[in-house]
Amino acid sequence: MRCDTWPSVALVRLVKMRLVLFVAILAAGLAKLQAGPLEADVHLTFPLTKQEMLGIYVDARLYEYDPWLADAPATLVDQVEFEGLDLSTKAHSLLDVHFSAKRKTRMNYYVSIRAYAEKGGTQYYFIDGFQKIFEGVDVDELDIELATRLPKKNPTDDPVIVGEGGGSGEATGRLIGIHRAVEIEWEGTDGDEFLLQKSSDLESWETIKTLIGAGENESTFLRVEGRVQYWRLHRE
Repeated sequence: MRCDTWPSVALVRLVKMRLVLFVAILAAGLAKLQAGPLEADVHLTFPLTKQEMLGIYVDARLYEYDPWLADAPATLVDQVEFEGLDLSTKAHSLLDVHFSAKRKTRMNYYVSIRAYAEKGGTQYYFIDGFQKIFEGVDVDELDIELATRLPKKNPTDDPVIVGEGGGSGEATGRLIGIHRAVEIEWEGTDGDEFLLQKSSDLESWETIKTLIGAGENESTFLRVEGRVQYWRLHRE
C-alpha cells in the first residue's frame, strides 16, 4: 500500500513560512512603535456648574497596560496633580496638561482625569468612558470635555484658563499654554450626523469633528487661534 506524503509536507512547510513571515512583520511593527519617547498634550474643559468650584483637586494620570493580559493590572507611568484650583464661576474652565513616558513593546495606554472637592473628597468631574491615547503614534493631542453629575449652568463669559501647573513624585507633567476658546451651541435631528467645519475665508472649509444630533440644544467647546474663523454645521 502506497502513502504519498508530499502534499502534506509541502502544506506544512508553507504554513511555517507564512507564520515566520507574520512574526517578522509583527516584530518590525512593534519595534517601530517602541522607538522614541511618548509625548501628549491633553486639553481639558470643565463645564460650568451651579455649584461653585473653589479649591478643588485635580488628579491626571497616564497608565500603560498589556492588551493581551486581561487580568494584569495597569501601571501608572505619569501623573500630574493640581491642588487648590479655583474654577470660573461665570464660564467653562480650561486646563492643559502634558504627559510624557517611554513606550514599551506590546503596551497600550490610556488617561484618567478626576477632580474632587479636595484631595480625598467628593468627586466632581471625570472622564466618561475609557480614554485611549498613543494609538499608533508617539506624539498625541486630545481635547476632553469632562463629565459631571452636578447640575450644569449656562456660562455668561468666554472660557477661561485655570491652574498654574503642578506635579508630584516622578510626574513630568506641566502646564503648557493658554488658548482662546469658543462655545458653539447647536441643534440637530436625533441620530443624524453632521460635520462641524471652520473657515477663515468662507470658501475653503476644514472639518474639525463629527457631531451626532440628539434632537435638542447642545454645546461644544473648541479652541480658537490665528485669523478670524467662521463655523458651520454641514451635512454630506
